[in-house]
Amino acid sequence: MRTSLRICALAAAFALPGFAQPSTAPQAISQATIQALMNRLTAAEARIRDLEQKANPGGTPTPQAAAVTLPTLAPAPAVSVAAMTSAPAVPAEAVPVNPGALPTVAAPEKDDISAHMMDIPGGPALKIRGFFDFNYGMGPDANPLQFPLGAPAHNTFQAGEFDLFLTSKLSDHLDVVGEVVFGWDQTNYAGIDVERYQLTYRQNEYFQISAGRYHSAIGYYNTAYHHGTWFGTAEGRPFMYYYEDSGGLLPVHNVGITATGLVPGIRGLGLHWVAEGGNGRSSSNAGQPVQNFLSDRNHKSYNLALYARPDWLTGAQFGGSYYRDRLVPDGIPHVTQTIASAYAVYMTPKWEFLNEAVLLTNKQDGMATPFRTPLMYTQIARGFGKYRPYFRYQYVNSPHNDPINVYTDRYQGPSLGLRWDFSDFAAFKLQYNRLDQRSGASNSLNAQIGYTF
Repeated sequence: MRTSLRICALAAAFALPGFAQPSTAPQAISQATIQALMNRLTAAEARIRDLEQKANPGGTPTPQAAAVTLPTLAPAPAVSVAAMTSAPAVPAEAVPVNPGALPTVAAPEKDDISAHMMDIPGGPALKIRGFFDFNYGMGPDANPLQFPLGAPAHNTFQAGEFDLFLTSKLSDHLDVVGEVVFGWDQTNYAGIDVERYQLTYRQNEYFQISAGRYHSAIGYYNTAYHHGTWFGTAEGRPFMYYYEDSGGLLPVHNVGITATGLVPGIRGLGLHWVAEGGNGRSSSNAGQPVQNFLSDRNHKSYNLALYARPDWLTGAQFGGSYYRDRLVPDGIPHVTQTIASAYAVYMTPKWEFLNEAVLLTNKQDGMATPFRTPLMYTQIARGFGKYRPYFRYQYVNSPHNDPINVYTDRYQGPSLGLRWDFSDFAAFKLQYNRLDQRSGASNSLNAQIGYTF
């Protein structure tokens, strides 16, 4: 009976995957028992080999079916060496684990979803902020984004921009900014624009550099207010800063490199520098005005700017910029484009006072007289709790026969409005516009709800 128990214990040890060393050496094992064990191990080895081939055809054995080293059993006194060697020779180190103790090895699924995941353990976190505005316009110049005005022929509800603002911090010095906008036009179809994509390296307060698509540092408004009308006091951008695909005259977007920083040594003045270089605006008004992928010329645009935020006048900012590019329109001489800007703004929790002026000059090669387009606006607002009444006057005068400007006309007039922040993250705006053009004058009223989420 004791011998039978020892044999069962030995067989159970062989069946355990983690078997490494028997607790006690067997005392006596018959030749028939040894032969039966050898036959069983041989059959087990063949079964494991078959499973390996099914799980990994043509390859190396899978880790689950890897062989383990078994200890050499000392011969029992009752069995001779000749009897031991008469059994089929199976080296102890080649004996595999009992397949009955292993889980079934399944072939990897070809469409296993885990093979397509791009999770990065400990990777950066993506943050998304959303903005949207919904409008009701009455009159030909009520659209808050379309320039030149006059697009809506009837009173209409209008979906504005559905703006997704994305940020991610990659390291202490490296971060990413992206802005994806869904917008509707006069065809009632929605379009998708990746308005900004920037990878920014910040060394310190004196130097940072970004690569990608950015808002050009022309003047103040273009870099202070991006997409998402909830930020701005008024219901739309000034005429001079309308986006290119809405008919704007300035290259408010650019694709290239922009760098900025604080000028050292004069900290009390808060003087900052900006240097930019990019593809510039397309030379033709046909197609996409922002050259995201291909440039129509080797020459690159550049822009230089300075602005100050003096400590002695909190909320004030003064600055200017100079932009230059060479355009190559089809069928006419090349054009040198320069844009000079100057501004003075004052922003506090109660007061808002914005003043900007830009001179856009397009000069064709071989022509003595350039085409000059002045653009300006002034805006003042005063906060009374959740209410902020405001007034804006603007002026744009694009000369006839300008070879580059999308539209050649004069647009000037006042706007009077009220912003009501009925929630911390939602505002209602009501704005009246009076617009004078060379062809005549028009009036309009626009109501807007803008919010962030």
